[in-house]
Amino acid sequence: MATEKYADEIRFCASCAKMCRHVCTSGTITKSESATPYGRCLLAYYIENGVLEPSEEILDIMYQCSTCGLCQANCLLDYDIPKVVETLRANLVEKGLVNEDAARLAENAEKEHNPYGEPHSERFSKLKAAKETNPEVIYFVGCTSAYRNPEIAEAVLNILDRANINYTILDDEWCCGSPILRTGYRKQARELMKHNQEMINGMNAKIVVTPCAGCYKTLKQDYPEQGFPLKAEVLHASEFIQRLIDKKKIKLDKKIKKIVTYHDPCHLGRHSEIYDAPRKLLEQIPGVELVEMEFNRENAHCCGSGGGMEATYPEIAEQAGRRRVEEAKETGAKIIVTCCPFCKKQLLKVSDNEIEVYDIAELLSQGLE
Repeated sequence: MATEKYADEIRFCASCAKMCRHVCTSGTITKSESATPYGRCLLAYYIENGVLEPSEEILDIMYQCSTCGLCQANCLLDYDIPKVVETLRANLVEKGLVNEDAARLAENAEKEHNPYGEPHSERFSKLKAAKETNPEVIYFVGCTSAYRNPEIAEAVLNILDRANINYTILDDEWCCGSPILRTGYRKQARELMKHNQEMINGMNAKIVVTPCAGCYKTLKQDYPEQGFPLKAEVLHASEFIQRLIDKKKIKLDKKIKKIVTYHDPCHLGRHSEIYDAPRKLLEQIPGVELVEMEFNRENAHCCGSGGGMEATYPEIAEQAGRRRVEEAKETGAKIIVTCCPFCKKQLLKVSDNEIEVYDIAELLSQGLE
């Protein structure tokens, strides 16, 4: 089985003191021992050693996970349990055990090149973006910014235009593959990756910029791991915008007198260790007061929408999102700022209009005179 490479992790996790149980996004909501990192790893151990056969019940447990990585942040041995979960999901898919909601994401991506199943021809129909033939920068928009949160895409475009950046968007951008890969559909994810790699490398651009934490992690880490390395440097929009400020290409002059708190996206924070860049940007906006939630940086709670859980178990995802909104409100902040369209979409959905939710690109775009 493909999980053999994680045999040590599985064995030690099964006999550990299991402090991860107390922080698990889904485990603390469902109150199910099976839905904790320890429970999932124990099931993987039993399957690996022939004690259990894969089943529909095990399938359900494996998809009750946002792969947020909070378990790994609280693991004394720093084991990559999210990777174990992703691998076991892929094994289950290969055996024909299918979560219908996860399968639908893969089917949509095959047909329309996005997990939402929206027409590919309309991906950028509302965006007025540059399409240079020899760009220095490729702006990788991502599916959620394109189809669900176009205000984020427009904010990034405004910043790029104001800085006079020689950039382009891809005429035929496909899903980066993140939600498809996380849910176990590796073959389909690799097809998406191969297409995007050929498009990006064919342009010889120096930098790929994306506002999506999931796209960032996938382009930067998963593409080379899966055999599709990119020639260009991959930067999250927060990193790239800070470079523009440092080079004095843009200036945050407009005062925004607001108390804000920052939500660390799992893919940008724990998975990519980018914590300071977004906070530094917020602190440079005149008038903005940044206050931290109790659980922040590597200990930040997940919004619930990652790892396909928003599609497979939306009720668990929503409870996770509501918990995060309550933590934000406790700070006295009027705005939650995040660096991921997926996080914004989820937090906005459960906020009940009691607190505003912005992507950092939106706030920075507003801060430009």
